[in-house]
This record gives sequence, structure tokens and C-alpha cells, in this order.
Amino acid sequence: MNNTKVVDLNRKEKNDSTNRYFEAYRNVRIFSDSMQAICDSMYYSFKDSVFRLYQKPVLWAKESQITGDTVWVFTKNKKADKVEVFENSFLVNRIEPEVYNQIKSSRMDGWFIEGSLDSVRAKGLAECIYYIQDEDSAYTGINESKCDVMDIYFKKQELQKVVFRSDVTGTIWPMSYKKPGEMRLPNFIWLDDKRPKTKYELF
Repeated sequence: MNNTKVVDLNRKEKNDSTNRYFEAYRNVRIFSDSMQAICDSMYYSFKDSVFRLYQKPVLWAKESQITGDTVWVFTKNKKADKVEVFENSFLVNRIEPEVYNQIKSSRMDGWFIEGSLDSVRAKGLAECIYYIQDEDSAYTGINESKCDVMDIYFKKQELQKVVFRSDVTGTIWPMSYKKPGEMRLPNFIWLDDKRPKTKYELF
């Protein structure tokens, strides 16, 4: 991370790590085996173990990418435990090249199990495009829907199902009706080229 600043909030209690935090500015990059992130500025407090990412933050977990105006990543035992995304929340889950499940909303809350994304709640003007697959992973259709609250569940890092919690409107398209490149929600972007692939890319 560039221009990292470490500050001890209470110098008289140097052994108490809960009083410490650090800040990073400009081209911030984070890497672990299960999660990577970039942003322009970051604040981390040892008191609550939360990474607060500001200005065009992007978070990756396996084949999922999360963006928003502000992203908070809660950690436990040095792994991601929960993520909160504020305003312009967007989740992209890559199935294969050019084929993406997509969820967007005003606010998102996601939960991790052992560093892998397990479930997400999208609320406020929620929209989705996701590919329906059968037990053999063959595509059977594309669901394009809107509602106020959606719950998204993952299994083995792949989107398993979407549950609509309020009145839903939408269309299920036969696969022959749409090309994957046509199925994009507004403001869709896939930023894998900016993703730190190894710890050596932090420097």
C-alpha cells in the first residue's frame, strides 16, 4: 500500500492494539488468498477489525466482484466475515468468460464462510440478471427481474439461487432469445485486469 500512515491513538498504552489504526491513500491494494481489493483511500481500526474502503472501491472474492460508493469489510481470524456496501452496490459473479450473474441495489450486505461468499442481501431498487442452470449445470434460461429486496445464496462460490422478498417484476428469457453480451445491467463493469493476483503486485 502506498503512503501508509500508522498512528497510535494512545501512546501510554502501546500494548493495547485496540487503540491503533492505520490509513492508506492513493492506489490502495489489498491481497489475501481468499479476498483482494483496491480503492483510493482506506481506514482500518484494530478495535473492530474493519477495512473501510473509499473512492471507487472494488472487492473480489473468488469469482465474485463487489463495487459501490463505500465498502466496509469486517474480518474475523484474518478472513473476511461480512461486507457492507453503501450506495450504487453492484455484485458480479462470473460463470465463464462473457457470462455474468449480476445484482445491483442501493445497499448490500454479504456474509462469508471460511473466506468464501455465502449469501448477500440486496435492498433498495434491487435488480438482477442471473443464469438459471439445471443439476448438470446446463443453462435453461435467464432471469431478469426487479424488486425491493433480494437474497442471493452461493454454493461452492457459485450463485445457487435468488429469493425475492417483495413484489417482483421481470422476465425469464429462453437462452436462444438473448446473447450473453446483451445481458448487462446499467453500470456493469468487470475489473479483473485491476485485481491484485499475487502479493508481489502490492509493491
